[in-house]
Amino acid sequence: MLLIKTLKHIFLFSTIILVGCTAPLDYFGNNPDMEKDRIFLSKMRKYENDKDKYLLIFVEQMGNPTKQTNKRKKRTLERYIELIKSFYGYTDYEILEERSRGFISPRYYVSIKFD
Repeated sequence: MLLIKTLKHIFLFSTIILVGCTAPLDYFGNNPDMEKDRIFLSKMRKYENDKDKYLLIFVEQMGNPTKQTNKRKKRTLERYIELIKSFYGYTDYEILEERSRGFISPRYYVSIKFD
């Protein structure tokens, strides 16, 4: 009985280590490079009242943003918008609102309307 309990604990501990050490995946299943990109898309939610309006939720790199990292964030946002446009067949977009929240696990929220 003690052996089984010990094996369960070892299995649980090794599972936690393996899951915790995996690289993050973005919304589309790609491995983001946080050295190159400051953000990666984690969720994309469609608004109920407008089928072409989305809330994009990005995981943001921790730390104080600088001019250079803000440029990287904007470039990455543009790449994701272009990917969404090509994936869903949109031709134009308008960013309605942007905001950042969180300190320990920062998130970057973008409300966007596609045409």
